Amino acid sequence: MIQILEVPGETDLRPFSAFLWSRRIAHRITEDRGQQVLWLGDEEAKEQVLNWYRDWESGVMPLHGFAEALKQRASARSGVKLQGPLADWKRMPVTMLFLIVCGLVAIYTGLGHDVSVLMLTFTPPMATAMGTQLGTLQDTLVSGEYWRLFTPVLLHFGIMHLIFNMLWLFDLGRRIEIVQGSFRLLSIIILTGLLSNILQYLSGPQYALFGGFSGIVYGLLGYCLAREKFAGDQLGVPPGVYGFMLVWLAVGYTGILEAIGFGAMANAAHLGGLLAGLLGGWLTVVLGKGSKGDVFDDN
Repeated sequence: MIQILEVPGETDLRPFSAFLWSRRIAHRITEDRGQQVLWLGDEEAKEQVLNWYRDWESGVMPLHGFAEALKQRASARSGVKLQGPLADWKRMPVTMLFLIVCGLVAIYTGLGHDVSVLMLTFTPPMATAMGTQLGTLQDTLVSGEYWRLFTPVLLHFGIMHLIFNMLWLFDLGRRIEIVQGSFRLLSIIILTGLLSNILQYLSGPQYALFGGFSGIVYGLLGYCLAREKFAGDQLGVPPGVYGFMLVWLAVGYTGILEAIGFGAMANAAHLGGLLAGLLGGWLTVVLGKGSKGDVFDDN
């Protein structure tokens, strides 16, 4: 991106930013030593944007309508700020659906301790001379039980495993869904869930039985990071969250968490989900799809 404009920090650039997004001009606004800096993704648009800014600053091109629309959109999408986290539950049906389904599955499978868990494993149970064992990916495909490629994400083995993943789903999922829509969130969940499950299965036969939403959680995290970095979306994920989750991912590979009682970590699923989310977010920017400039104020 190229820097084209620097204005005092007290200047409210939100109406101008909303106007640029309405013209599908990718940009970012950053702060540097009390000044606001406007960056453009397309150098060819530089002169036009500067002309628009001069017209806006001089009053030739009033943008009151854009300012009002921005305030209304921010207010509507900041239900967390006004009425609590569940105020916008009607606008995040996909997030709520998976929260409920994962909770029901946890109850039905006894948090992964009931034999019913075999209905949702990545590979089907097979009767052998040694007893019942999980089959292979080929067995899943031959049997036509394709749902198994996704359903392990619904399994959780312990109450903390469930709570940890559902809190992250609620926090990251609602940000994406409220700002960019239910279809976008559902697409990310399905694609990252499939990829993270496949990579976890391929990481070794000792991980034949696995489950959890954490691969998708890392997919949502990667998507948010890519959209904020490459498209300037204001999804409101605190920088510390990215740092914490990346450190958690790295620590998982050391084996320390398993040694102190957290259980075996699905490291391949975490890494696969993160990479899938980053790639998906970047592709939506490259292809020019997705909501841009939307506000999610979580303060």
